[in-house]
Order: sequence, then C-alpha cells, then structure tokens
Amino acid sequence: MKTFDVPVHSARTTFSGFHDAMKPLHDKGKSLFILSTITILTMVITGCSGTSKSLPKIYTFAGLHTSFVNQDSERVVFPSDFKGKLVMMSFIYTHCPYVCPMTTRNLHELQDSLSMQGIKGVKFVSLTYDPNRDTPPVLKRYAEERGIKFDDWDFLTGTKTDIDSVLNRVKIKYTMVDSSHTKTGKLVYFIRHPDECVLIDGQGRVRGVYTGSHMDFADIINDIKALQ
Repeated sequence: MKTFDVPVHSARTTFSGFHDAMKPLHDKGKSLFILSTITILTMVITGCSGTSKSLPKIYTFAGLHTSFVNQDSERVVFPSDFKGKLVMMSFIYTHCPYVCPMTTRNLHELQDSLSMQGIKGVKFVSLTYDPNRDTPPVLKRYAEERGIKFDDWDFLTGTKTDIDSVLNRVKIKYTMVDSSHTKTGKLVYFIRHPDECVLIDGQGRVRGVYTGSHMDFADIINDIKALQ
C-alpha cells in the first residue's frame, strides 16, 4: 500500500483555510434551519387553532325572535333554531328575473363544493322579500326546479314585519318597483334589492357578507373553515 507524506504545516494551513471558507455556509445553514423551524411551528400552531384569519363581527341577530315557515310549511324560529350552526343566508324572491336565480344557483354550487371537500355542518337559508306571492308551495317548486335538496336548506316566508326585522339587522333595504295591474286586476310588480348573502356563526353573528350573483367560492369556503 502506498502512503503519502503530508507536511504538518501544510495540512494545518489547508484545514484552517477550509474551515474559514465553510464558516459562512455553516452560519447561513444555521439561519435557514432556525427560519424553517419557526415557519413549521407557526403552521402547526395555526393549524391547531383552526383558523388562519380572524373574521369580523359585522352584524348580530342577538335578541331577535322571528317565526317563519319553510317550503314544507314547517315552523322555523330564527335565529334560535340555528344556534350552534353555521348558516349561509340569502335574500330572494321567486319572481325575480335575474339576480335571485343567479344567487340561488351559486349557493347550490357552493353547497356542492362543500360536500365534495367533506365540509359539513353548514345550513343554507333563503328568506323571501315577497311573502304575498312566495307561499311555501311556491318556494318549494322554485327550489325543486333547480334541483335543490332540502336536507340542509330552508326556504322561508312569513309576515312582512318579521322579514323586515331580519333585513334591518343586516342593513338591507328593498322596495317595490314597476307595479301595474293586469286586465283582471291582478297586481304585478318587481322588487329592487341588493344581492347580498351573509355568513352567520353559531352565535347568530354575521361574519361575512358576499355578493350573491358573483361569488368567490374559495374565499367563502376559507371563511367557513375559519369558523369551524
């Protein structure tokens, strides 16, 4: 076996130069390790807390006690019947020619998206602006024509007073427009209204407000996850 003699002085000089050259890389690696550790711990803590952002408390239904009937003529007390549940609530009327069908379709797609992602525990509620025409059978037909299942979705109607008490809590205004009468004397009209939907937490507080006709599903689903 061959052996190689290396002068001691040269070996020490070489090792010293190598150590000096590697020192910046060692320091950089140490910094990256610390940064990575902090990042991982932050992700773990965030994951354990169940939310990556804090949603504002925009409105509240606290103290409200309103009685409605759903599409099956079953009594529904709002908001107490939904205590402890997340609720995505929309405001529609069945004679609406444009915005309300779009809102209802988007909410149906949102419901499907939640189901595909395995996200449970979200109730959907649609409250009519138009109790004179939107009776329970009318609401039921409106939903069934759109393929909506009623397991987690209630279409509500009631007195104008109770409906207005809910709308006032979320600062929604509406008015009858373009009214006329047919030859038989039947009143025909449309309703001017916003297309807002609200996300309500289990304590009856509104935590998100969204445009019903143009929904960002990812944003809404993130908000729902933040409240679960």
